Amino acid sequence: MLNAAVVGLGWWGRQIVTCLEHSNRVRITRGVDIDQDGPAKFAAEHGLTFTSHFEDVLKDPAIDAVFIVTPHSLHEPMVLAAADAGKQIFCEKPMALSGDGARRMLDACDKKGIVLGIGHERRFEGAWEEMARMLRDGELGTLLNLDFNTSYNNMALKPPSGWRQDPKEAPAGVMTALGVHVTDLMLSLAGPVTEVFARQSSRSDDYPNQDVLSVQFMFANGVIGSLTALATTPFYQRLTVFGDRGWVEAREVSNVDIPDPATLTWRGMDMEIHSRTYAMKETVEDNIHHWADAVAGKVDFRFTREQRLQNVLILEAIVKSSETGQPVSIA
Repeated sequence: MLNAAVVGLGWWGRQIVTCLEHSNRVRITRGVDIDQDGPAKFAAEHGLTFTSHFEDVLKDPAIDAVFIVTPHSLHEPMVLAAADAGKQIFCEKPMALSGDGARRMLDACDKKGIVLGIGHERRFEGAWEEMARMLRDGELGTLLNLDFNTSYNNMALKPPSGWRQDPKEAPAGVMTALGVHVTDLMLSLAGPVTEVFARQSSRSDDYPNQDVLSVQFMFANGVIGSLTALATTPFYQRLTVFGDRGWVEAREVSNVDIPDPATLTWRGMDMEIHSRTYAMKETVEDNIHHWADAVAGKVDFRFTREQRLQNVLILEAIVKSSETGQPVSIA
């Protein structure tokens, strides 16, 4: 059992605390936040020792691990400090905002034998896992194309002063909110990306920044992909994978904190249309438990170092391409 602290008790930090209340692998015992009002009250309600100082948990020998659930620009310094203190680390996505930062974080954790967990719980959703299995088992034939849409209007409903709407903290529209989940899935399905070409547009008055993002991807193996990310359309997510022997599409209408089901539809060489509904499950808990098992040496961590680094490089390239209007290569 890992005794852990959650650093950042905003909306998502609280989600992590509540989903782990009955965990048999991770026990949250401390909460950290610079806000001493709402977060302190939440910590007391959930039996957590509260502090406004990150250093307090780093010095606490009873704390085995920390969850970093803070504004994105704070991930790197906090991960480096936690690694130096010898704590196991689970970091929310995006892991970093630059490739250089991601390398420093991974290097620091590798040096100390720390498993750097990452908040990509969507890989554990039933429809997404079945999609990956179908491709892996050859049911779709040779992979040709990935076509994804992710729309998310929660940020448009928040006050304009929120850090999640700050283009320095959350560049390229909803890429840091949902898009990085999609690119993580792309990497797990098709391997490394070698080039991205991104364009942004501002269309809705409901969002203070550019709210439409379109990205084309070239993969090292020749697969071509596309992603559309919208910041003002109510939640919608469609993930379609095309092979030369079939296609499969996963569709969702709610985020992971709302228990609406996902629908998987596919068609193979039998020319029949098949469909299956997947009930929402506790994917946040599944992701964290998998990380805890990797920390304990029970399983190999399914998020490889290359995938964690590549996803940050992809985000960095999308931001640069959308600013310059030119394709950006990824080493």
